[in-house]
Amino acid sequence: MKIEIPPDQAPILAEVHELPVKKYRLTDNGRVLSEERSYKCMHRRFTIDDRLGHVECRDCKEKLNPMHALTMLARQETQYHELHERYQDELKRLAERSKTKCEHCQKMTRISKS
Repeated sequence: MKIEIPPDQAPILAEVHELPVKKYRLTDNGRVLSEERSYKCMHRRFTIDDRLGHVECRDCKEKLNPMHALTMLARQETQYHELHERYQDELKRLAERSKTKCEHCQKMTRISKS
């Protein structure tokens, strides 16, 4: 389909740029996946120069945004603390138990504390 451009609007349209359109598809659960991957590396390991404020990916050597690295490190630390807290709760719960069900005879047996 061809669009006719009036002569008085030609200078305005000369400044319009076409934006790149990414191709997407929907998965079974409704999530959107990009058909085109804009990255090859997940940038999970960093080399940080704190004097100059530069962050570089150790794997692909790409320069990264320092805020991205800080966010990733903060997220990893939060996940570590949550995992540690769940582990401590599970240890406390297991310490309070004195009996368990035997896998062989299906009877309750005492848990040895030694």
